[in-house]
Amino acid sequence: MLNQEKLSTRKKITNYLINILLLIISLGVAVVIVEITLPLLKIRNIEEAVYQVRRPNVQGIYGAYHPQLGYTLQKNLRNVRLFYPKQLDYTVDTNAHGFRGPDWDLSANRKNIVILGDSFAFGWGVQWEQTVGEIIEKQLQKKDPAYQVINLAMPAWDIDKIIRSFELYKDILKPVAVIYVFCPNDLLCGIKKISATEYDIEYHPQPDDEKKFQAMVARQQSGYWSWDKFFRRSYVKAYHARVLRRLFDKRISASLSMDKAPAGFDFPPPIDAPTKSTLDEEHKQFALYCLNRLRNDADGAHLYIIDTSDKSILYLKDKPDNRRWVLREFSEKNNKNVSFIDFESFVRKTPDGRKFYLDYDDHWSVAGHAAAADLLLKEITINKF
Repeated sequence: MLNQEKLSTRKKITNYLINILLLIISLGVAVVIVEITLPLLKIRNIEEAVYQVRRPNVQGIYGAYHPQLGYTLQKNLRNVRLFYPKQLDYTVDTNAHGFRGPDWDLSANRKNIVILGDSFAFGWGVQWEQTVGEIIEKQLQKKDPAYQVINLAMPAWDIDKIIRSFELYKDILKPVAVIYVFCPNDLLCGIKKISATEYDIEYHPQPDDEKKFQAMVARQQSGYWSWDKFFRRSYVKAYHARVLRRLFDKRISASLSMDKAPAGFDFPPPIDAPTKSTLDEEHKQFALYCLNRLRNDADGAHLYIIDTSDKSILYLKDKPDNRRWVLREFSEKNNKNVSFIDFESFVRKTPDGRKFYLDYDDHWSVAGHAAAADLLLKEITINKF
């Protein structure tokens, strides 16, 4: 009797383990089927999510640790191609300082204009000659060959690194004007208040920072493989992020939502500039501190600030807490040496405003860079520095 009970218990355990094994195999087969099937269906929402994690990340693949700025790109890169089928295809060269573009001509007769910002100003997704800075340089050189536009922008830099880069090079560049291409996420760096009116935006390197950065770059290389990298880049993960999570997570659902645009327009219209920005006080004061520091660093050179926005913001109704209104307030207060160019309002007023951005990307397209350059040149002509 005891032996029969043992046999019965053993059989139940065996059946239980077999069922678990079958379940695991079934789930594995289902995952494989999904991973094979989804790419064939070409669902835009899923394709965009896959693109976001698979697109070539220039600062990840070709980044170089920098003890004062955190990182730049590797120096003296030549004709590096960044490619993603039907979405990205552009090349990058870097100079002796690790920034995009040719080496700087530091001769005394040059009239330097410095471009600051992140991947928008850098020219993510477009060729060098199509970037806002190069367009401006070519137009200004028609009037005076002494003009030189120097690009100090770097993908994924926040406002702290953007300011530090200018402070590092301003004395050798001696700019006659500074252009800051502001992206809404520039203010997402850690806010470290050190007094009632000051913030710490310095880089405080830790002993293992360089080692960690090099390890990150190694993980970005095409030959590196891990289960985590495979899963993050999979269609299954994209389906989970864009479909399943949207069903059960209100925050994700809200982030992917769109407000209705007028007939013939891609985005809802802009609101009239509010008397005062309603951006939360913490981010507003931090932004104003950084902008004032940048204005003071410019040492009399005219500061031009142009906002970029991105599609996740543009697809929603315009609001008085939009970060560009802080830029506007700042320029109005310092109108003698600061100009603000409201690119987002321009885009919202354009019937086919979607053309100013890459297809699966938030970055400016060739048309976006051309439009931004045109708006800046009009303002530059007014100031005639």
